[in-house]
Amino acid sequence: MLKVALTGGIGAGKSTVAAKLAQLGAYVIDADALARDVVAQDTDGLAAVVSRFGPGVLDAEGALDRARLARIVFNDAHARAELEAIIHPRVRQRARELTAAQEDDAIVVQDIPLLAETGGAPSFHLAIDVEAPRELRLERLVERGMDRADALRRIDAQASDAERREVCDVVLHNGEGLEEIERRVAMLWDERIVPFADNLRLGTKEKRPEKLQFVESDPAWPRRFEHLAARLRRVMGPSAVRIDHVGSTAVAGLPAKDIIDIQVTVVTLKAVDMLENALGEAGFFGRAAFDDPKPEQPDVSEWEKRFYGYADPGNLAHVHFRPIDSPGQRFALLFRDWLRAEPQARADYAQEKGMLAAKVDSATAYADAKEPWFVREAWPRANRWAEQTAWHPPVC
Repeated sequence: MLKVALTGGIGAGKSTVAAKLAQLGAYVIDADALARDVVAQDTDGLAAVVSRFGPGVLDAEGALDRARLARIVFNDAHARAELEAIIHPRVRQRARELTAAQEDDAIVVQDIPLLAETGGAPSFHLAIDVEAPRELRLERLVERGMDRADALRRIDAQASDAERREVCDVVLHNGEGLEEIERRVAMLWDERIVPFADNLRLGTKEKRPEKLQFVESDPAWPRRFEHLAARLRRVMGPSAVRIDHVGSTAVAGLPAKDIIDIQVTVVTLKAVDMLENALGEAGFFGRAAFDDPKPEQPDVSEWEKRFYGYADPGNLAHVHFRPIDSPGQRFALLFRDWLRAEPQARADYAQEKGMLAAKVDSATAYADAKEPWFVREAWPRANRWAEQTAWHPPVC
């Protein structure tokens, strides 16, 4: 089951996107609707609200007067936090129940306005943010009958566009009309959401393109790493000693294949094997593997790891689970830090990458071809740099 979070500020057009996703075949769970349901008459949620805010938040029929309650909480951050502490756990529980009732191959979309505020993005395979210009959002809210000043207060009470962008994998811009946003949603559905769901159903990671292609250093790479790392942390818990961005995409300014390399340091690889099912449910699939031994440590068994990938076709990743203090774990961190610290090392590696790319056109052939450079140049030079600078791998 593919679990998708959909968020966006008030007036941005989340409902439009949700409706299109439902039309395309998704099962949509509306958090706003659930938030109303859990404080309906004769619910324990409403009783909790009345207990905290008093009977003055009820209308003449004994139902929640949402407008009156909104005026209280939108002007008081502490009161708003207390209301959220009542509503959010109940909404999450109801959403879990509805999700569990769907078929295993379903695509479930949860419309969650406060995704950034609640930190829930890592619980989903994919998080989508809907954005629109502030003035356009205000116009839409006023057209719905909302007072402009009230609309401004509601916008300002939510996370900013930048804060939502930070936790989401996809940003859909909704400022060019209904036809355009529906076109973008349909494209996202066909090119990313459905293939992602297929990979989950089949238990396969998204494979890297075999045709070799380098791209310029992308400032979005660190954020893509953080999204993946957050999902891994949720699954691994304390079994992950640390999670690091490694490889070429972890070095600013270095051209690379558009694949995020992640190293998860563990005490023992058995911990990874025990979590294989949980990792699969989160979209990570892999196998046992070995790094190429380097001089001075030629024993292949010392270089054992678990090599995983992610099922998202829009965020290709290689995840290397390595034991703490193993030579592979140490060298991944050393190589990254050496390249970050030494401009000449970066330049030499970029030149080598370029020369090899001119000779081979497949990713597999490229990986094989650059190994001699690692043995001849990277391994000895990086280790000399470590001695000169007293570098040592971080522990936690």
